[in-house]
Amino acid sequence: MALDTLPVKQISSSAASFPGASLRTTSEGNRGAYITLALVVGVGVIVLLAEMLLSASLAGSYTPRMMRPHTGSSGASGMMSGVPSSNIHLSILPQKPNSSIQGPAYSQTSLTVPANSLVTITIVNDDPGDTALPAGSPFAHVTGVTGGVAYVDGQAYNALDVAKVAHTFTIPQLGVNVPIPGDTPVGQKTITVTFSFKTGSAGMFTWQCMDPCGSGSSGWGGPMATMGYMQGMLMVR
Repeated sequence: MALDTLPVKQISSSAASFPGASLRTTSEGNRGAYITLALVVGVGVIVLLAEMLLSASLAGSYTPRMMRPHTGSSGASGMMSGVPSSNIHLSILPQKPNSSIQGPAYSQTSLTVPANSLVTITIVNDDPGDTALPAGSPFAHVTGVTGGVAYVDGQAYNALDVAKVAHTFTIPQLGVNVPIPGDTPVGQKTITVTFSFKTGSAGMFTWQCMDPCGSGSSGWGGPMATMGYMQGMLMVR
């Protein structure tokens, strides 16, 4: 476009009477704008520098919480891992070898476990058959064990029918009682019962079978009345 065709900005008559007045006014306005802009930029630079210095001074002393390394361990899992544990394996034999006392016997009757520990006992019943408990007997119920259940061949139970009990493993002073079934499943020759309980302070405790599986009319004679057969000692130390 030719210069002579550009639109001409109209100015007031007062401005026209002073040649160059419009130019000076514009120039002064521009100067003020530049000064204001310079002040704003300067303040911004100062604030930015201050923020950078502050960030630099804090960088060496601050570690974000999510990145701070863990320097210790505690809690339920750590506490449980520190609890002593032991495993005891027993069998119930139909007859103790080389014994004149007729009747069943536990394979081992002197047991030693740590104090304040978790004890897991596995009992293999090689003496199948039931000797019924009296009706309403508390010894048909599982008590004093972790989780409130025992496991027969991997299946949890908390009680047996009184007519389906062969033996028990009972620690009266610790409140532990586990009835042991006598009906061997088809295809099996033995029954395996597993349970766990927690010990407390050191001490000596008597354990025994509370099912009348011994001799005599009451079933409480012979091995039931003899230490080392259907009763023994638990040493907690």
